[in-house]
Amino acid sequence: MFNTYKISLYLTIFIALLSLTACSEKKEKSAVVAEEKPIEVNVHSLEKITYPIWVEFSGKTQAVDEVIVISRVSGELKKRLFHPGDIVKKGQVLFHIDKREYQAVWDQKKAILQKDRASLNLANANVRRYRPLVKEQLAPREKLDELIATKKQLEATINADKAALAAAELNLEYCTVKASINGQIGKELMLLGNIVNAGTELAKIVQTEYLYVNFSPSAHEVALIKKYKSADNPKVKVVLKSNKRMEIEFDGEIDFIDNSSNISTGTVAMRAKIHNEKRLLFPGTFVELKLFLSDQFSVLAVDPDQVSQNQLGQFVYVVNSENKIETRQIKPLYENNNLVIIGEGLKEKDKVVVGIVSALREGIKVMPSEVPNPILN
Repeated sequence: MFNTYKISLYLTIFIALLSLTACSEKKEKSAVVAEEKPIEVNVHSLEKITYPIWVEFSGKTQAVDEVIVISRVSGELKKRLFHPGDIVKKGQVLFHIDKREYQAVWDQKKAILQKDRASLNLANANVRRYRPLVKEQLAPREKLDELIATKKQLEATINADKAALAAAELNLEYCTVKASINGQIGKELMLLGNIVNAGTELAKIVQTEYLYVNFSPSAHEVALIKKYKSADNPKVKVVLKSNKRMEIEFDGEIDFIDNSSNISTGTVAMRAKIHNEKRLLFPGTFVELKLFLSDQFSVLAVDPDQVSQNQLGQFVYVVNSENKIETRQIKPLYENNNLVIIGEGLKEKDKVVVGIVSALREGIKVMPSEVPNPILN
């Protein structure tokens, strides 16, 4: 009986071991099958295509023209003839300064001029009367010389009187303060009733229908812009972002590129001029600037989402002729939020993986499906 029990126990253990071995082999085979199943990936075959290439920079707006309205004479500020924020025209009257003192000076200079002119008229008459008498030797020559000298002195005096009157008239005109440019005027800097001096700042006028946008690309970027631009004055779009959902766009063009780079920063000063007809954008505002480079050149480019980073730099995954993954290091010629233009590392017909697949690694077998270049979508 003991032997029968022992034999049954051995048989049970042996059968259990066989079952475990069979399960283990089954799992290993399933794992091998799972391992060998290729990963499905989307790819697009690189082709040279003409893309509209926009390069992006950060910039700051500046008024095309601005002036500080100042007093050019001293006196009481009597009247303001604008409302803060008005659009004013060149020559428009803005302030009146008390002109009574300057009017009195002008009247005095005018009277002196008139008196000296009368004296000159008399001197001229005396010269005309004495000249024939001297010629006929009926009057002494010395007397005529004296009359001629008096006449010349009066002529010089009248010239001085005219200059003094012109200065008095200019001061009188300066009592009426006018706009020297077209633009938008701010609030008054001096209140009515105050005594202002020559040089006192009264208001500020800013011409904002057009604005400059200053930005500073690197010397390398400027070289590329000059080489590849399709117009002498490339067009730009300036974007003012108030939040992620709302932005305002302004059109313009490049109007200035400096002739040297900054020694400290290696950047080059550039400037665009944009139309700000509704005056939505203020001087001194930070903005994003997009510069249109060209749509005439065929380039190889990928979407920024296709590019990854490792210790060697930037790379993309490429599917080779054996449908295996290759890690291809690249050197971008230019990149922005929309595309990466390839300088080195890729060639036409390379099948670049679209999107980032975490399971990908060098040499892994994949099943590629061709899709359009994401840049064109």
